Amino acid sequence: MNGYHEKTVLEQDFPFRLFFNDGYVITPHHWHEDIEIIYLIEGDVKAGVNNELYNLKKDDILIIPPGGVHYFLKEMDYSERAVIQFRMSIYDTFLTGNKDRVAIKPMFNKCRFLSEGDEFYELMRNEIKSIIKEYEQKDNGYKIFLKARLYDLAGILMRYMPKDCEDINYDKQKERLGKLDNVMRYVEKNYSDKIVLDEIANVAGFSKFHFARFFKENTGMTFIDYLNSFRISMAEWTLINEDCSITEVSFKTGFNSIKTFNRVFKQLKGCTPMEYRKIVDKI
Repeated sequence: MNGYHEKTVLEQDFPFRLFFNDGYVITPHHWHEDIEIIYLIEGDVKAGVNNELYNLKKDDILIIPPGGVHYFLKEMDYSERAVIQFRMSIYDTFLTGNKDRVAIKPMFNKCRFLSEGDEFYELMRNEIKSIIKEYEQKDNGYKIFLKARLYDLAGILMRYMPKDCEDINYDKQKERLGKLDNVMRYVEKNYSDKIVLDEIANVAGFSKFHFARFFKENTGMTFIDYLNSFRISMAEWTLINEDCSITEVSFKTGFNSIKTFNRVFKQLKGCTPMEYRKIVDKI
């Protein structure tokens, strides 16, 4: 499974990709440098971005800023979403003036949730559907059309978005994300072992007190909540893909007691590990 910092691989001259996910995919907390646009094609899905939870329904749109810590809760009912990822550098081709570059950046600094009835929802949905169509067909010149649609998206946001966008200090953001990356890489490598707060605070270069505040401010959750969430995501994968007993899954994913494992699993997933395995086997 991918680590906390998702290293997306995009072409240097065309930093863009589009793919589809269904609600059965486990997507734990992660972040990347790309702008991400979610368009829900079918069903319902719950998505978390930083400290906010969004309930997406069919045709809803979610715009996730670079560095936004986000995740998707696994659904038992079918859903399908288009995931569009691209870098800010894709706008450099035709923006020759620094003023235009400065104007576009704040448009993607905040998470934006759009649904039917919002002022510029129809405009955004039409552009996104056009992007999906162009990418799937890949006719001659499709990359030029895709860039044009992405410029249209930026133009719509600049014209209609509420003027509450704050510019970001990207040097500070890079430093912040680097510290988070160190923490999450450590969790990815050591989640099956005991991890104490002093230990993980040292990885980030903070005291225990300052680390707890830093982590909560930047992810919207406590470190213990994140660690439990990551371990449960790994437990889900293990329950689906390996023939292990519930006790074995518990210890493989860092829980030192089956009682704690069952309690945390039910708290996060709404069912026990045994019930979860039975449900998945029926799908």
